[in-house]
Amino acid sequence: MNEQDIRIMAREQGIDLIGFFLTNSLVECLPYLEKRVSQGFTTGFEGGTPQERIDYLKHFPQAKSGIVIGINYYQKLERLMDDKQRGALAAVAWGLDYHQVLREKMTVLMEKINLKQTGQGKQLVSFKTYVDNSPLVDRGSAYRAGLGFFGKNNCLINENLGSYFFIGQILLDLKIDFNPVKPISASCGDCHRCLDACPNGALGNGFSLEPSRCISFLTQKKELTGEEKTLVQHYLYGCDLCQEVCPHNQELKKTNEKGFLITPEIAYPEITEILNLSNKGFQRSFGKTAAGWRGKKVLVRNAKLFEKNQK
Repeated sequence: MNEQDIRIMAREQGIDLIGFFLTNSLVECLPYLEKRVSQGFTTGFEGGTPQERIDYLKHFPQAKSGIVIGINYYQKLERLMDDKQRGALAAVAWGLDYHQVLREKMTVLMEKINLKQTGQGKQLVSFKTYVDNSPLVDRGSAYRAGLGFFGKNNCLINENLGSYFFIGQILLDLKIDFNPVKPISASCGDCHRCLDACPNGALGNGFSLEPSRCISFLTQKKELTGEEKTLVQHYLYGCDLCQEVCPHNQELKKTNEKGFLITPEIAYPEITEILNLSNKGFQRSFGKTAAGWRGKKVLVRNAKLFEKNQK
């Protein structure tokens, strides 16, 4: 099967970006991963050693090709200017859980591929899909497939979607006829807006990340040290500060994915509402979002810290 056939199928499925990659080890990411380990900058969410994270065949030995997709999630929602104390949720937690949305799109894409296979009297394709749920480096696969370059804030940046796109990848036991692309070099130049925007200096001099100073990580971490508690003062879940100022993220096109669309009231919830959340209320408001996996306890803790640190 060739890449053009699959690109047409992806377009019909509402997939914004698609690329293809070889499944030999992702050695181009290894030095970066090893450096993070040596610096003590791992988060505990990685799920494997650097060598395990670049080895596609360890996770799916039959893999002959890889597909990576990107789904735009950008929407501009102005913070409400009222007399209520409001926190903020990062855009990754707006609307339906992106893990579910991308898995569904990849599953349907593979159904289309298998329909074409069986229509030609060929065997069904075996595959595995991944969206932040394995040690594999989704951004690394997208980089290899030419979907973007790594910025100083460690986000993958696409020329059309900026860094506001979710990434999913598929390993399949089908050899796809495609033209491998050259990796895109970083074009940050001497820009340091993202570094300046991070209030805790988590990005260092760029292309680095110190988790213990990263607001996004801290809002998801179960237990915080005394110093870490003082750093949670902008968001209740995640963080967009380094993305918002990036020149590549200005004047972006709004997402077409209706499941991601929300109102400012949801993006910037009242602190008192969070503090008084019941278990049912949490499930109703956050259970189907990307913030739901961490549970009510951590979100309420973040609201308490937000309230305390704002004072």
